[in-house]
Amino acid sequence: MKTSIPALLRMRLPFVILAFLLLLLFLNVVITGKAPEIDSIEPKIGLPGEVLLIKGSHFGRERGRVGISGIFPVSSAYLEWSPERISVRIPEDAGSGLVYVMTSMGRSDGVLFTNKNDIPVVLRGGAAPGTPYIESVEPERAPVGGLLVISGRNFGPNRETGLVFFPWAPAADAPGQPSDGGGSSIAASQTDFDYEAWSDGEIRVRIPVGAGSGGVFIRNDKGDSNSVFFELDQSAGRRIFSDKRTYTVQSSLDVRNTSEKEGGGLYLWIPRVQEGPNQREVQLLNQEPKAEIENHNGLTLVYLKDLPRGASRRVAQTFILDRYAVECRIQTDRLRQDYDTERPLYKAYTVSNSFTPASHPEIEAAARAAVGREKNPYRKARLIYSYLLRRMSYDPAKGYRDAVTGLKEKSGDSYTYATLFVALLRSAGIPARTIAGYVITDGKSAKPHFWTEFYLENFGWVPSDPSLGDKAPIKDLPVPSDPETYYFGSMSNRHIVFSRGLVQAKRISPQGRTLEPPEMHSLQTVYAEGVGDFSSFSGSWNDLQVVGVY
Repeated sequence: MKTSIPALLRMRLPFVILAFLLLLLFLNVVITGKAPEIDSIEPKIGLPGEVLLIKGSHFGRERGRVGISGIFPVSSAYLEWSPERISVRIPEDAGSGLVYVMTSMGRSDGVLFTNKNDIPVVLRGGAAPGTPYIESVEPERAPVGGLLVISGRNFGPNRETGLVFFPWAPAADAPGQPSDGGGSSIAASQTDFDYEAWSDGEIRVRIPVGAGSGGVFIRNDKGDSNSVFFELDQSAGRRIFSDKRTYTVQSSLDVRNTSEKEGGGLYLWIPRVQEGPNQREVQLLNQEPKAEIENHNGLTLVYLKDLPRGASRRVAQTFILDRYAVECRIQTDRLRQDYDTERPLYKAYTVSNSFTPASHPEIEAAARAAVGREKNPYRKARLIYSYLLRRMSYDPAKGYRDAVTGLKEKSGDSYTYATLFVALLRSAGIPARTIAGYVITDGKSAKPHFWTEFYLENFGWVPSDPSLGDKAPIKDLPVPSDPETYYFGSMSNRHIVFSRGLVQAKRISPQGRTLEPPEMHSLQTVYAEGVGDFSSFSGSWNDLQVVGVY
């Protein structure tokens, strides 16, 4: 007996309906089962009692919670809650800080809200005699790398030791990380050529990497100025600092087999632990022997004398520092496509030199092959990174091989990976620099290591570690789930920076002789200089000693 087609349809209809309902349930979970994301808040600068409008996605239909600078509004403060919009009245005790949306699916990234009462008011007159005083900053909103013009008085006829400070972006954007950035500042960078002009009544300065919104102030030998509010434009992306680790470390160099006769001596330019956006609160705890110059371009100058022939001496420095992990969240399509080629930063970090032979014909050919017709600088950098990782194999046994040799032989250590990546980026017109330092393992030991940064207009420096991205096997170093992706735009709190790019140092004596270092510890123009009858020495850098981790 045959079953009719309508009967078959009636038998299968409940299963079809059930499948349809399951599909709807699946789609609902896919659509709503994500952590909330904030696109914008309005107003960005406001007062308690005003209504804050939050726009974004995945807020859900059931009301969750909004946090404003660590304060949670009461139930009656919520005026609207939908999957894409929230309206909530700002609590009376909410200060300046990050706004979060929290639901059962997780917590959003934070977006900065500023309490208008916290904005410094520019007081007319009233500055103590001789102290710097800011009358205005223009523009009031700009991205990283943007040019800020500060007008006022008593800035000094030239910069000398003067600095411009910006609020440091708080380290509170990762779950479970309390904000300890309140009140912290970051100075505009000499290494990045941020200071373009300085006179008694006007300063022209670039917004440094790591800056956030808040009060800008000036410090010179007369004291600190008043502060004036500035807002950071983050439309091209944001930089997230998290997972602070405090390290105490000691670096040391053993000098041996000296050739000095009476009246000679040895100058040593020793690299220091560097201050930066994610390497903060660096303090020198001890220096042996005493330095001639404590900090010049990130180097310490030490002079050794009265060394009998064949003598041995140790030079050591102990530092304490806070190190943060960093993640770059870049809006690729909002990046500026072209570079300001007249800017000193661009010229300095696209130049071809012995460390980064960007103009070598084989480097240029490889860069063209990797990039093709791509114009977006971020995508160009990613294409070069992928090209490098496909072509190279990690081989630390061959030592510090130059970029061209590494390209030809398709292998090398972290130095070769880093300098080759930087050379290829510079050849493609992207500012880039090699970073020298150490990585700290789980066993608290430290390994010499090299990695990189490249620069994007309106965003700033982007970290990358091509050798770790290529799964370089460093014992006891934790490995992220996807190293290739992670190490292009993110960096762990285990990287300790000793030099950024080629550090400029000069000979001290006109009659001095530049001596080769026992081994490469950082990238700098001068390492050692013999004066008088001092003509040679040998020795080695000791492994960085991790005294404490907190």
